[in-house]
Amino acid sequence: MKNKTSVYLIVALSLFVALLHFLIGPNYQGFLKDFIRGYLIDFLLPLNMYLLLQISLRQHLTVQRARLTAAIAVFSFGVLVEVLQLNRIPFLGRTYDLMDILMYGLGVGAGILIDLTIINHLEKKKGQ
Repeated sequence: MKNKTSVYLIVALSLFVALLHFLIGPNYQGFLKDFIRGYLIDFLLPLNMYLLLQISLRQHLTVQRARLTAAIAVFSFGVLVEVLQLNRIPFLGRTYDLMDILMYGLGVGAGILIDLTIINHLEKKKGQ
């Protein structure tokens, strides 16, 4: 990444996701507990992982290939987790839920959207 602001934005998002994990934890019983524990994390983690991969992949691949590779890798990993859970193999959870796969897809999609809009804008700004 050419613009340090892009990296700072992604790191700030990562810290927010980590803080959220720390605050809610596995025993969270607060506001919208089922949504937050069941789906919000399944949305935020792939979004975050996609953006983090962009930091390292763009050093070795073109921007388009980095985007495609990151999107496929993150979504595939999420699907793998769910398939393992479907087969009663507890890996990063125990409960298979088709909605989790949807949330992984939405998270990766949101990461791509942020990449194509905010990050792309910051990177072009640096190039000027």
